[in-house]
Amino acid sequence: MTTMRFPVQPWQLGGSRRLATRMPLEHLDDLVRLVLLTGPNERLHRPGFGAGLGASTLFQPLSTDLAGTVRARARGSLTSALGDRLDVLDVIVSVADSTLSAEVVYRPKPAGETRRVTLTLPAAAL
Repeated sequence: MTTMRFPVQPWQLGGSRRLATRMPLEHLDDLVRLVLLTGPNERLHRPGFGAGLGASTLFQPLSTDLAGTVRARARGSLTSALGDRLDVLDVIVSVADSTLSAEVVYRPKPAGETRRVTLTLPAAAL
């Protein structure tokens, strides 16, 4: 029996010039990143999809208030988009100097081990 593999997000070519693939848990990590970095109204047929971690904070000063807003938006977006595949246990957002860092702690369904995905965006990306 072969293990199912999924395309890398965003799309990439592998060493054999074929579409690069990942194992299911790595694919789930990719999907978490995709939801966090996709901005609301960026998807034509899914205007509510995405937390907009980078785009929505572009012109806002880094503060603890912004961190709280990003945390709530990220948790809601992940639950809405991937709630059938994972349980979001925690979203930790921190602001340091000129970077915004978000760590998502989740458990794949039905009963997987706890996983973590961390995104750090420098001020230039914000």
